Amino acid sequence: TLSHMSATDHSSPDCWELAVLGAGLSGLAAAHRLGELCAKASRPIDLTVLDAGTRAGGSIGTRRVGDYLVEKGADSFITNKPWAVDLSRRLGIEDRLIPTDATYRRSLVLRNGRPVTVPDGFALLAPAQVWPVLTSPIFSLPGKLRLGLEYFIPRRSGDADESLAAFVRRRLGREALERLIQPLVGGIYTSDPEKLSLKATMPRFIEMERKHGSLIRAMRASPPESAEAGAHASGARYGLFATFADGMSELIDALAKRVSATGTIQLNTKVAAVRANAGDLAGERRWCVVCQDGS
Repeated sequence: TLSHMSATDHSSPDCWELAVLGAGLSGLAAAHRLGELCAKASRPIDLTVLDAGTRAGGSIGTRRVGDYLVEKGADSFITNKPWAVDLSRRLGIEDRLIPTDATYRRSLVLRNGRPVTVPDGFALLAPAQVWPVLTSPIFSLPGKLRLGLEYFIPRRSGDADESLAAFVRRRLGREALERLIQPLVGGIYTSDPEKLSLKATMPRFIEMERKHGSLIRAMRASPPESAEAGAHASGARYGLFATFADGMSELIDALAKRVSATGTIQLNTKVAAVRANAGDLAGERRWCVVCQDGS
């Protein structure tokens, strides 16, 4: 709506009061976009971002421990979806982006308290090679046999959605989910696979099952060039990921600085309710944000 507003539109007050609830990445990005659109429309705003926490950024945060940068939440973002790179460009920090180091592009999971490399060619939910899986200490012998049976399990009929966990158990077995795929997926989505929609998160695996009847069969049927690339991948497609030289907090800090230049970020403020009020202008609906302290 804001992108179509003009400076000569007199149906709204001279200054819009706008509130954004939450100063995590989504909230800060939304507040920043509001500022951009209103500036473009020459529309003055009174913008407040409210957050119950003591710092902006939500689950995203970077700490330095000795010589290491340690991320509390997301450690990177994927670049084949353009919006994060575009946001970095608009914030003037695109030159701070760095790719992953090809030397260390691999995933490890803990097994019996020790980090173990994910088998070569195991692309999140589908193994591209047999031998690395057979020799991996991640799986027990029954678990490896169950993985091999995936080739013969019939494809699912119908178009109903299922959780990512249910899909993995059905095709690859419980051990594959618990020992490998849950930690890999949890590291990407920071969420429980039991609650993740397969259609929303990894729809290409639905298509692989639908077209080939088996994930293993689908991987083996891939074109030679993509099969060769997948054969040496371990976990996610790390060549598509980027972060900032001083960690993901750079993005949060840049957003917070830009938002604070035109509005207010109010921390330690928990919102108790949002209520719809009757508008004081014809056809306009207004809102009341009620904070826990009564304000």
